[in-house]
Amino acid sequence: MKHPEQLGKYPITGVIGEGAMGVVYKAFDPIIQRPVAIKTIRKHLVGEDLSGSSTADRFRNEAQAVGRMSHPNIVPIYEYGEDDDTAFIAMEYVDGRTLSKILAATPRLPEVDILKLMDQLLDALDCAHRHGVWHRDIKPANLMVTTAGQLKVTDFGIARIESQVLTQMTSTIGTPGYMAPEQYVGESVDHRVDVFAAGVLLYGMLVGQSPFRGSPEAVMYKVMNDEPVAPSRIDIAPRPAFYDSIVARAMAKKPQDRFASAALFRQALAKRVLPATDDESETTIIMAPPRAAAPPPADAHAPTVVMSAGSARTTTPLTGWDPQTLARVELALASFIGPVAKVLVRNAARFSTDLPSLAAKVCEHLGSDADRARFTAKLGATGTQALQHPANPSLPTGHHALTDEMVTQSRKVLTAHLGPIAGVLVKKAQAKAQSQEQFIALLAENATAGKEREKLIEALRRGS
Repeated sequence: MKHPEQLGKYPITGVIGEGAMGVVYKAFDPIIQRPVAIKTIRKHLVGEDLSGSSTADRFRNEAQAVGRMSHPNIVPIYEYGEDDDTAFIAMEYVDGRTLSKILAATPRLPEVDILKLMDQLLDALDCAHRHGVWHRDIKPANLMVTTAGQLKVTDFGIARIESQVLTQMTSTIGTPGYMAPEQYVGESVDHRVDVFAAGVLLYGMLVGQSPFRGSPEAVMYKVMNDEPVAPSRIDIAPRPAFYDSIVARAMAKKPQDRFASAALFRQALAKRVLPATDDESETTIIMAPPRAAAPPPADAHAPTVVMSAGSARTTTPLTGWDPQTLARVELALASFIGPVAKVLVRNAARFSTDLPSLAAKVCEHLGSDADRARFTAKLGATGTQALQHPANPSLPTGHHALTDEMVTQSRKVLTAHLGPIAGVLVKKAQAKAQSQEQFIALLAENATAGKEREKLIEALRRGS
């Protein structure tokens, strides 16, 4: 088909994917100066299905549902538009892969990755449910994961909005294997269908395959009648028994027997204490794609990356940080997000210059202003000011006010690395930063962790 050069105000720059009903384009927002994804449907190819709903209706519903929410793990929608031939949604462009592609390469992810993904998913679902929206089609293909390991929930096209009577959307819409029993039989549904689907996803990542497999008819029978084998009883590489009761409760046949909320599901997983590793600074980057192995870096402080199919582990010595300071931040964060706090704090510490900037960075993993305020209170107002990061050779030291010259030079450097969106990022960092070192750290967060980020930090320091 012939692709348009522009949709609305957005010039088309490429094709992300194409299906029978429409195309997803990569485009550019000329006003905000950022890349966007444009999801389209061709009106002349869609009509009403057997339930009385149309693809166009679901398309508008997606824009309406997501428009009610703002969450770091939900792909935001910027605009809905249509003309005589095409309806489109402009949304955030996510640089990453779907979880389905990741699992195709690595069916059994490391346990720390599973906990990190589930923590983000359940936090996003809790936000949606509190806004009266349930997704109804949670599955790996509808979950994007960025190159930094951030999960993004997308495709709310068949979401149910609690405050509206969407009679054209029956409860039988969904994906076999992830649909709850009540969806199969056409009963009324609520947010607990998402809890069920999240349980199926957790089971699949733990075991390496879906709990319900076969033809659509066989899958329906198993969902309605069978109890999957507990993850700890799988013959090959069993998982800890800790997960048995959690997946069983999440996938309970009756809604009232499941977790009453995504938040309670998340809290149950947060109780998992991972065994200690030989290297306490080890982190896992879920999204790092397979690539040819590179020779070890000459710099002893540079990250060592060991690549595998679909995942990579990055280990960097944490020089300059007081272990007690890091432990204090980890403990405060763990009370909100569980055992993954250790991984997140140590990853943030590599690119933070003092305790306030470290606290600001890890706060990004908390889903609400209230949680961020409580986290800061746990650290203590005096602690975030008095406990400073000792000298770090990779970043400038000392607190100095930002100068116009530094801001201008930083904008030029960031533009060379990231393109026209740099201007927006510099303004955001300038508004948050209380020192030059924090300003550089905030800008560096926009680069992929590792050598790319280190090069950007060095360039920002030089101003060229």
